[in-house]
Amino acid sequence: MQTTKKTTARRIALVAALPLVGALALAGCATDDDDRDDVAAPAASGPSVSATDGATTDDASGSATVPGEDALVAAATTARKAVGSGTVTSVEQEAGGTSWEVLVVTSNGDEHEVHVDADGERTTAVPTKETADAEDVAENERFVDAADLSVAQAASTLTKTVRGTVTELGLDDHAGTVVWEGDVLDGSGTTHSIRIDAGSGKVVTNTVDTDD
Repeated sequence: MQTTKKTTARRIALVAALPLVGALALAGCATDDDDRDDVAAPAASGPSVSATDGATTDDASGSATVPGEDALVAAATTARKAVGSGTVTSVEQEAGGTSWEVLVVTSNGDEHEVHVDADGERTTAVPTKETADAEDVAENERFVDAADLSVAQAASTLTKTVRGTVTELGLDDHAGTVVWEGDVLDGSGTTHSIRIDAGSGKVVTNTVDTDD
């Protein structure tokens, strides 16, 4: 009689425990699903693209660069390092775009010519000092003093004005104002000649080059 009572009690306890076991099992499944949902997807790699001008952001400062101006800016930097100091006043593609000719003006007004490879990373010859008279030195100093915009800033303004590759950029005089004068080759093969005020950065002229 006593054995029967114990068996009955165990059955009642087992039946009472079943809902609790089921609830715990469901809770375990829910926890597994939540853990999977909390795993973040890998961040996309590579440079970000601006929706406004298609420029790519490649550095921590968020400054924008455009394909086609990178090599020119690199060539200017390489040339300046080769000379040791000074201000880059001209960068121009030569030999069918296989190299760059860069002019750097030092603090005494002297001009140095530097040749750099197409990527803008290495010099291809030792810098040479150009022969300059007093008038040339005075003009170089005037250009340097008036150029608040750097080569990089001027190149960026050119490619924001016309999307393409900057093939030439240099300081010049236009109607008594010192300007950055540059050529941009667009995707259709058309060359645009653009002048930018070297002090304010304002676009002064923007014309299509019709020369053969």
